[in-house]
Order: sequence, then structure tokens, then C-alpha cells
Amino acid sequence: MFINSSTSLRPHCVAIALILTAHNAFSAPVKERRVLEEVIVSAQKVEQSSQDVPISLTAVSGEFMKEVGAVNLQDLAPYMPNVRFSSDTDPALTQVNIRGFGSNPLNAAFESSVGFVQDEVFYNRPSYFSEAMFDIARIEVLRGPQGTLFGKNTVAGVFNVSSADPTDDFSGKLQWQENDADERYLEAAVAGGVGDHLSLRVSAMDRDKEGDLYNQFLQRRDDQHEQNAQRLKIFFDPSDSLHMELNAYQSETMANYWGLQIFKLDDDTRTFLENYDPNIEDNPYDFRSSYNVPGFIEKTSDSLSLLSEWQLGDVAGLQNSAFTLIVADSELYIDSLVDLDASPADLAKLAVTSDYNQQSLELRFTASSESLFGLGEGVNLVAGIYALHSEFEQHTQITAGDDLLAYLTTDDALQLISGNPNGGSGGLLGSLNLAGLGLISGLGATVIDDDSYLLDYFLDVEAYAAFAQFSWYITDKWVLTPGLRYSRETKTADASGASRCRTGNLGLPCLMGTALSAEEYQEEGIEREESDLSPKLSLQYYLNEDTNIFISYARGYKSGGFNASSFGGEDLNFEPEKAVTVEAGLKGSFLDNTLRFNLAVYQTQFENLQVLAFNGAFFDVKNAATATSDGLEMDVMWITPMPFLRLAGSVGLLDARYDSYPAAPAPINEGVDAQQDLGGRRISFAPKETASFTPTLEFPVFGLAMSTSVDILYQGDQYTDGDLDKNTFSPGYTTVSARVSLASLDSGWAITVGGSNLTDEEVLGQVLDTVFFPGTYNTRQKSMRKIFASLNYQW
Repeated sequence: MFINSSTSLRPHCVAIALILTAHNAFSAPVKERRVLEEVIVSAQKVEQSSQDVPISLTAVSGEFMKEVGAVNLQDLAPYMPNVRFSSDTDPALTQVNIRGFGSNPLNAAFESSVGFVQDEVFYNRPSYFSEAMFDIARIEVLRGPQGTLFGKNTVAGVFNVSSADPTDDFSGKLQWQENDADERYLEAAVAGGVGDHLSLRVSAMDRDKEGDLYNQFLQRRDDQHEQNAQRLKIFFDPSDSLHMELNAYQSETMANYWGLQIFKLDDDTRTFLENYDPNIEDNPYDFRSSYNVPGFIEKTSDSLSLLSEWQLGDVAGLQNSAFTLIVADSELYIDSLVDLDASPADLAKLAVTSDYNQQSLELRFTASSESLFGLGEGVNLVAGIYALHSEFEQHTQITAGDDLLAYLTTDDALQLISGNPNGGSGGLLGSLNLAGLGLISGLGATVIDDDSYLLDYFLDVEAYAAFAQFSWYITDKWVLTPGLRYSRETKTADASGASRCRTGNLGLPCLMGTALSAEEYQEEGIEREESDLSPKLSLQYYLNEDTNIFISYARGYKSGGFNASSFGGEDLNFEPEKAVTVEAGLKGSFLDNTLRFNLAVYQTQFENLQVLAFNGAFFDVKNAATATSDGLEMDVMWITPMPFLRLAGSVGLLDARYDSYPAAPAPINEGVDAQQDLGGRRISFAPKETASFTPTLEFPVFGLAMSTSVDILYQGDQYTDGDLDKNTFSPGYTTVSARVSLASLDSGWAITVGGSNLTDEEVLGQVLDTVFFPGTYNTRQKSMRKIFASLNYQW
């Protein structure tokens, strides 16, 4: 991927080769050859050039993150073909889609279809995507099923992240960045050796974001965000054959929550809500909200891992033999409170606490051989076992507000209760505005009094796997790489739902349970066992030392589970998700290694897609039959013959559609539990085109290195909700970012000024149905123009 080259061509050192030829403005030029630096990745569990890996991948360096002012993975997505984050503001509900496929995080039962691995540890909750993204050395995005080598549940792809390593010499860095929207980011690290066998690195991050979304009811910023995190990384080399790495981090996040705006109020809903906020409006582009519950989220996580590598040398005819053992333990705790209806009326609030912990072990063996049983010219082998045990506990409380009784006198309530979008009073209730009578509001507060529906969910997972993959160099031109993973998984769950209210003591139904059409249930010890065999096969042909073509086949698998948010206990189970991908591509370096061009085309077929269906109050879990994704990814990096200019670009083409989905949920304004046939329709979060183009100018200025870049980023049109409601359709858009950097010749310091979305494009990142108001929506607006300044210093 073109971003790879940022390792050697970052803003504060991209011009070094040129500057060395012109030490000052008056010295004569001495020509030196500029080339693209090789990028080393671990996509196949061994270190190798990214150009030798027979899959479509993007590798992003930590230096590139600093260059573009990125502080999280969401900021990098526009530079990655066919990669999409649903939100860049939500610290808990991270949804990632690769080639159109991902998992909706609104139901905690779903594990992500896109895996997340950091420092060799697989993390099995989507909330980890935002936990330890600081002091980063490299990010690898591997597209398509990666089940052979990476953890579990990597059916759509993997983010493989590596943090910066300790150094033997004393070194460090300091990064300070400030945005014009009152956002500050500070990152620091210190590394060095202690004696002959020990080295360590200590790093920390602090982020404070004031926020963009103003709540006119509570007079606060609903997306205010604070996070601080620390990491300790220790290398211990007691001998030439033994290497050990200890990696520990912790992170704390506190934020106002959640950052939603209301959209498309009909007349009856507007009349009702004006009783509580006379200035209520539904413009989704003005960064103004109005809801009454001061929501929040508190998130903490910590992780501890130990990697041990034993170099065995030559064993039983194998060379470079080594065992690697990774053991890890991690915990993630989330406490949140949100306004369920996202309006100024006190209808319902949602409190969710979850506690997750996982322990994992991976033991793998790597080696090489001169041939495969005397055939060919060499073999590289990776084989191992993997085990994961996790426990997840979640408690959900949906509490009725004082205005819920008044809400029951509206047409919105009658439509949901009857299931008929055309039902109600024909506008009579709206004109009478019974909710505006103080008597009903006062009576509601008296009658409701701590009326709640409670959901409790506990999930225990035990997963085991054995895997093997080898690359066989048949000749100096042909490489065959087969792989296989056998996995077995057991899930055991307890799930229950119950109403709680004072009126229940009088033999009357609880109001919240009635409004949700919820029933009491208790299921204990429900269990499912699954096993899977996922093969992989690729064949490469090297046209020359720098260019190869490949074709690959891979099968992916994501386990099934149990609904964590059922309101009745029916249909708790959902089935596993499966995918098969065929991919072909070209990876090459040309023009004396000044031009890098990569191209991949693919087709993926999915079975039993795991989806959520909105039921008017919450989300039901379903499997969505079959889908197909066809597409292309291309990237280019060119150091042009003009010594001051380099060019980078990428293109993603995507056609992801349902093949068969006859009982798909219809938009809620067509009726509760209404269905539609989505066969042949495009799936959500699947823009047909994505593209980026970045020209960079590099030149010396009075003994310093100056660089200026412009990013032109295009995202195609797409639906942002699974029911493909026309109101959730987001048109395609183009944003422009730019930056100017001035750096010292030795890369010791760099000052960068830049901005994103400089043309102020108004973009809705996601549009979702609003609880209680059929036909009304909640939106998340992407950030408008942001100007940033940063100072980077390293020694």
C-alpha cells in the first residue's frame, strides 16, 4: 500500500535524500538515488516484505499517523481502500467493515467480523479498537478471511497493530497536537537499555476533546471525551537463544454519551416534543441535540502479555527452528447511561454495565527447510495451537421516565402498539396535545415511579484451535502456500429478562415492559458447541525479483451465539457466519524501485450474515441468508523524476449485495415486524467507490526540510442502516486535507500545521431509527473543518 513508504518518507525526513545533496542553498547538488524503502510486516506470523504477502493489505506506519494528525484508527480509514468505520465519535460501539462486511455492535452478543490483534494478542471485543492506539510502530490491515493464523472471528479481515519497541540506546519522543475544536493530544515515550540484557520503553497518551455536539437542553457538549493510557514494554534477552517481551497497558476513558442528533420529525412528534423544548429542531447538520438525560460512559481496560521466543537452530533437518509462546490476560469494563429516546421528553433511559475478561495462549513453531522432501528450493513453516477463555457479563436496565404516560397519548405510541404505521388518531391526538396538560405529566411521575425492565446476560467462551501453514518455493519463480486451521468452540450462557415496578404489587402490568412488548424469562446454562475447518491456499509467480502475481483461496468462519438483548427469550440462538474468498493480484516495484504498484481483485461469498433488525424499541438478532462482494483494491506510490515531488494514491471498488434475504426487516415506518425482500440489493456500509490521491512536495529551506501535502479523499454513496431505508442513504462526498511540515535534517524535531475536511463537507456518518418515534431518526454527523498544529520531538 502506498502508505507503507511513509516509514522512510515522513514529513520531517522525506526530503533528507534531497537535502543531503544541497546542504545549504549555495552548495552544488550531488545526485543520490532515491528509492522506496522495503516495508516489513508480520501478516503471516513471520517478518517479511509486504510485497511478498499474497493478499491485499495496507500497512500504515506510526509516522504516517503523525503526519496526517490521526489519533485513532477511524482517522486512517479514508486512506484504506474498502475499509469503513461507522462512527469516529463513539468510544464503545465501534463498527468496522472491510469489503462491506462487519458486525453491528449494538447487541453485545455479536463479536466483530473484523479481528483486532495488538502486539501478538487477539482481543475479542470491538471496544478494544480504541483502547491502546498510541506509540504505534505499524498498523497492518489484512483484507478477507484470515482465520488460518489469527485468533478467531476474522471472517472479514484483521487489524494487526504493533506498538513501538524498546531500544538499547537512550531515546524518546514527544508529540503534542491541538485542534481548533478545543481538542488536545499529548503522547510521550522514553526507551533505553539497562545493562546488556534488558531494555524497556515507557509510553503514555492523554487526549482531551471538548466536543462539537451542543446539547441545548442540558447546555453541555454531548461528545466531550477524555482518555489517558500508559504502556510498559520490556525486552529481556538472557541468552542468544532466548528472547522475552513483557507488554502491559492500561487505559481509562470518560465521555459524555451519546453523540446523536434527531432527524425528520413529523408534525405529531414535533408537537409532543415542543412541550419539553420549544426550540426542538431536526437539522442533522448543525451539531445541536436536545435530550434530557446527562448520559455518560466510563471505560477502563488493562492487558498483560508475555512473549517468549526460543531459537533452536537446526533440528531434525529443519533450519532456523524457533518456538514462540504468547500468554495474555485482559479485562475491559464499561459503565454507561444514555437517553434511549434521544429527546427532551423524559421517556426512558438505558443503563448498561459490562465486564469482560479474557485469557489466551498461543504456541507456535517456525522453521525453514531446503526442500519439501527433496522437492523444490525451500520451505518456510508456521504451525501452532491457540486457546482462548473469556467471560462476559452485562446488566441492562431500561427505566421509564416521568413523561412516558404522556407519551402513551400520542399517535407515535398508538402506531407502535398497534403495529400499524398508518394507525393512530389521524392527527387528532396531536392537535389536542394531551401531553401538554400538566395533569398528565404530574400523574405520570406519580404512577411510574421506578418502573424498569432488566436484562441480565452472562457468556462463557472456551475456544481451541490448531493451525499450520507453509510456503513452498517450488522454483525460484513459483511459491505455493497452503494453510489449515481446525477450531472448536463452546459457548455457555445465562440470559434473563424481568420487569420491576410498584404497580406490579397491585396486579397491574409494568409500564416499561408493556411499552417494550417484553415478557419475563430466564434461561440458564444454554450451550452451543461448534467446530470448523478453515483452509487457505495461495500460489505466487515472480515475474522478476521485484514483481509477483498471485491467486488465493481462503475460507472464514465466525461463531454463532445467543441474543444478549432479547425481550422475550424466544429465538435466542443465532448461527455462525461463513465466508469464502477468491483473490488475485499483482505486487510490483518498477522504475528502479521508485514506483510501487499493487492491485488485487476478489470475490467473497457469505452465508448466514449476522444482522440486527430494529423492532421499534430495540434490536432483534437474525441471520441474513447469503451475500456476495466483488471488488478491487489498488494503490500506488511514486517517487517521481522531479526531485521535489512524490505521488501516492489508492482506489477501492466494491459491489457488495444480498443474494438472498427474503424476510429482511422493513423500515419501521412500514409497520412493526414488517418485512421486505432485499435479494439483489446493496448491503449497508458498502460504498461502491473509495479513493485517495496525495501529492507531496519536498524541498530544503535554509538548511531545514520542508514538506507540503494535499489529500483528496473520496467516499462513495452508501446506506448506513441494515434495513436500507431511503432516509439512511448517504450520498458520495469528497473531502480535502492538507498539511505543511518543517523539520530538522536529523529528524530530531518537526512542526506541522494542517487541516481536514477543509471544504466543510456536511456528511452524516450514520443514520439510525429512533426509539419510540417511528419515522424519526438519530444521526451522527462527521466533523466539519478541523485545523491542527503539532510538534514532534524525538531523540
